[in-house]
Amino acid sequence: MDYFSFVKEIEKNRIHPLYLLYGKEDFLIKDSVDKIVSTLLTEEEKDFNYSIYDMKEVPIQVAVEEGETLPFFGERRVIFLKNCYFLTTVKEKEKVEHDLSTFEKYIQSPAEETVMIVSVGHEKLDERKKIVKQLKKNGVFLEANAFQEKELRQWIDNFERETSLQLEEKAKNKLVQLTGRNMMTLTSELNKLSLYGEEGGVITEADIEELVPRTLEDNIFELVDSVVRGKAERAMDIFYDLIKQKEEPIKIVALLARQFRIILQASYLHKKGYTQKQIASQIKVHPYAVKMALAQGKRFDERQLTNILQTLATVDYDMKTGKMEKQLRLELCLLELLHE
Repeated sequence: MDYFSFVKEIEKNRIHPLYLLYGKEDFLIKDSVDKIVSTLLTEEEKDFNYSIYDMKEVPIQVAVEEGETLPFFGERRVIFLKNCYFLTTVKEKEKVEHDLSTFEKYIQSPAEETVMIVSVGHEKLDERKKIVKQLKKNGVFLEANAFQEKELRQWIDNFERETSLQLEEKAKNKLVQLTGRNMMTLTSELNKLSLYGEEGGVITEADIEELVPRTLEDNIFELVDSVVRGKAERAMDIFYDLIKQKEEPIKIVALLARQFRIILQASYLHKKGYTQKQIASQIKVHPYAVKMALAQGKRFDERQLTNILQTLATVDYDMKTGKMEKQLRLELCLLELLHE
């Protein structure tokens, strides 16, 4: 089940006794758990009927035993099991001894009064394992991995409907560009923008530029984009701003190389027929970063990208061996790239 369908089920109070949440997007897992808990339990009931167990610290049988116990001063109980590494191929040094057979019996017939939420922060489960097959068969599962751009926009649209916030389309694009790789940051900035928007009016792209802080990675992305588009003045402005912020030139070169490497890898895999989602999984980056890399890659062929990476490697060597003052060497490199 996708995240938005998952949430709609909870909002309609269609709660199931067993949930399986897995994926790299911790924010979505936490948000899903919070929604289930707040739907079922009052603040007072949480003290008695909401338990969290870390499977790296506590045996699974302890959680199962509580799951089979009637709730205290309430109708329902919620048990959240985190770090269920035994659902994956990951090998952990066993600190505790899990009796998975006990859990397997519980999965086949979960207690009606208990909602058990099983989670692990891994992109994939070990589908060969019996316990994984049973959880997927008997429970509701959510794959909580990074959103595609369409899903990011849906998240923003939902936020607008639930609040008084209004954003122009260009403002949404800029917000996704600056924060879309981190759901916690995106949500935090939306909350901040909603307070700003209470003064009236629609949030513009200029407002986003002014109000949403840029990370070093964002600045590097825009620097690369300016180089790609041949915007020399903008590229050099970003470069000088980074220097004023006392960013280390060697670090800037490393991040530039990383971005161009992503462009090269994404372009290569795209030609091989991979989808954006498959490319993101293959090279371990956010799907939105793949989309932007593919757009940037259209301006280069494979030879040019390889040459750029070789140039950046030479710059890195020159800096580290003291052949030239670091800031000057990087500045000359950028000018060279702008005329590539």
